[in-house]
Amino acid sequence: MKVVNKVKNGQSKRSIIFFIAFLCMVLSCFLLILNLMLGEPNLSFTSLLQVLDGQATKLERIVVYEIRFPRWVAGWIAGALLALAGAMLQDALQNELAGPELTGVSAGAAMVMACTTVFNLPLSFALYPLAALIGAILSGLIVITVASSKLRRSSILLVGAAMTTTINALVIVVISIGRPNDIGLLFFYLTGSLANRTQEHVMALLPWFIIGVPLALLSGKALNVFRLGDEAAKARGVSVDRIRLLVFGISATLTAAVVAYCGPIGFVSLIIPHLTRRVVQSTNSYVIMPLSILAGGTFLTGMDLITRTYFYPVEIPVGLLTSIIGGSWLLFMFIKRRTSL
Repeated sequence: MKVVNKVKNGQSKRSIIFFIAFLCMVLSCFLLILNLMLGEPNLSFTSLLQVLDGQATKLERIVVYEIRFPRWVAGWIAGALLALAGAMLQDALQNELAGPELTGVSAGAAMVMACTTVFNLPLSFALYPLAALIGAILSGLIVITVASSKLRRSSILLVGAAMTTTINALVIVVISIGRPNDIGLLFFYLTGSLANRTQEHVMALLPWFIIGVPLALLSGKALNVFRLGDEAAKARGVSVDRIRLLVFGISATLTAAVVAYCGPIGFVSLIIPHLTRRVVQSTNSYVIMPLSILAGGTFLTGMDLITRTYFYPVEIPVGLLTSIIGGSWLLFMFIKRRTSL
């Protein structure tokens, strides 16, 4: 009887997983259509079909192919990479509140990009992710080293918050040194925005997605072993420190690529993996990481559609909305943890 129940539970869980994956793909397609139609100018569904058929006006073709579609693709890739980075960090550190924005990774990458803009450093567009990666790894390693040496891993949020606060203060100092023309540009960048993302940004992000996602998925076996605890993982022959450092490096790389081209879009990496685990009732990294990719891309493109159209003619950076939602969610989680003690 117990075997039958286990089989039924397994089949039910697989059904939920496939349903969530299918739902995310359907929602992504629906949001793509809405993103192509809504804005200034608004396009009817018939007009959109005419654009796809090559019968629309030149203005409508430019709006769809050169403005709205690249923005949607860049947003989907950015959301997917951020959610995947968050899922990896949470599993590697065994802390559901871990994320690039809470471990100093996003702040470090943003600091480098702010310095590049303000001081006009001679850096080509293609090298932005590498420069951001240096800042992300340096700040993140400081946090991980301090939190892992004398503190418990559960204290990493405190160390990360301190590092993030310090770096953000330094970013403000850098902005103050810059020219007035840089302030407006850096405001949209540092709050995380998908405005004016073009085909160039998509092509710059795409290699990081194609290479980074398979590498991340390969770490699924080690991440599953981490749930047994460090001692049990070592007993199974897993080099815990080395694998954790490798996972951190991959997560920082994915985050740095997004920060370089879209700015530090906050809390996508915190919300999506956590909600995914809650919905599918699973902690299996082989399940959570792919679903986080789908859910992250869907979530960010949906948030971007809201900030682009709801407040029109003013456009709110999408990072502000995700930070409001993510900050509220983080506060809720802290309160829930405290009441459960």
